[in-house]
Amino acid sequence: MEFQPVVMAAGRGSRMTDLTCKSHKALLPIGNMPMMWYPINMLEMAGFTEAIVVVLDSFATEAQKVLTEICDVKMRLDFIGIPDTEYWGTADVLRHIKDRIKTDVLIISSDLISDVSIHDIANVHRTYDATITSLLSNIPEQYNEIPAPGPKSKKKPEKDYIGLDEKGCRVLFYTPEADLDAEKVKISKSLLKRHPCVSIKSNLTDCHLYLMKKWVIDFLMEKRSISSIKGELLPYLTKKQFSKPKREDLPNTDASVLSANVAKDIFSFISQDPMLKKVEKTSTWIDHTGDMDNCYHGNQIRCYAYLQSSGFCARTNTVSSYCEINKQIPRLLQALAPEKEIPTKHSSAVIKGTSQVGSECLVGEGVTIGDKVSIKRSVIGKHCTVGDKVKITNSVILDHVNIGECCNIQGSIVSSNSHIIDKSDLKDCIVGTGENVKGKYTNEALTDVHRMIEI
Repeated sequence: MEFQPVVMAAGRGSRMTDLTCKSHKALLPIGNMPMMWYPINMLEMAGFTEAIVVVLDSFATEAQKVLTEICDVKMRLDFIGIPDTEYWGTADVLRHIKDRIKTDVLIISSDLISDVSIHDIANVHRTYDATITSLLSNIPEQYNEIPAPGPKSKKKPEKDYIGLDEKGCRVLFYTPEADLDAEKVKISKSLLKRHPCVSIKSNLTDCHLYLMKKWVIDFLMEKRSISSIKGELLPYLTKKQFSKPKREDLPNTDASVLSANVAKDIFSFISQDPMLKKVEKTSTWIDHTGDMDNCYHGNQIRCYAYLQSSGFCARTNTVSSYCEINKQIPRLLQALAPEKEIPTKHSSAVIKGTSQVGSECLVGEGVTIGDKVSIKRSVIGKHCTVGDKVKITNSVILDHVNIGECCNIQGSIVSSNSHIIDKSDLKDCIVGTGENVKGKYTNEALTDVHRMIEI
């Protein structure tokens, strides 16, 4: 196996706590399939037969049951739990599973939904024999501008400033907006000497999909101060591309001191397998001329990116993105899972009388819809009951929800096991798990979390 897939599914959903306070983020339904099924389906479509799935201990059993029994995943999944009491970053997780990693690794977040071909990303990684190759996209930017259900927030999404070479595939500069000094982008002279043309992008999204050399994980065991891949490891590797090993910087150092320093230097972890060197010289994947003439042979660390410029790509890490992706998923399912038949209206669903359910909707298993109901651009979860004369527009209704007669629900998310009383009117609201709601609300978060904050 060339790349060992690792699905990061232990995230707590800190940016969408109204939805995750009683549910695990990775199991939140998108189009009536759990969120974490989508990246696993990507891997399955790319031909992978096994993967490591990292989850919190508290839902490891549930995740395994949902994916194998309900989603019918054929891949062999090795579930590894991490303690619920630990707040580890993605780099911390790699250290935790180091003994399970035998080859170069493919890391993918459980909240990524994309129709990108993993083969295309792998081709860039192979061509330049990259240390790390990231998936970048400017497609998800639209979701940051869509108003989210619930209380209005003025918080702006954080940007990353990414410098690319003239070909647009080598990452020369990478820093989060929060790390900028007085909003000034500083570029070293050594970088500009090698790459006088640097294109700085602030509208690209790091999709949290990485192809990475195995030796990087060995380095992380030494560099324990690095906690996350995106926020710390990637900027660190990007800067190190144009550095030199410490051995070259300390020519007159005593041998014992030199040995201690080199052991901590990132360059000492880079594989020097003679067979790999022969492969590099003869490989048809590696371009030894042009860009590679100066960059490939001159740098032992190389950071690259694949930019997805068409199709669909988004991360479900905010309430607004979760809501919008659910609205779009009915038209995307065929492209995302062409080999899996997912009906827009489950055969067990009962739609009474003159009710109308739009073609851009999804209706789950065991749903009962009363008479004179109108449902547009919405997802109705499993085993829901919708009363007579109800209007549902641009909304996401999760599993086991009971909606009474004559209700009007617009632009809202209603969490599992909730009950919306007759004649209620919800506009741009979030209803928490197991809530009973009656009345008229606009831009409200009707959840235990907000009630505790108010008290």
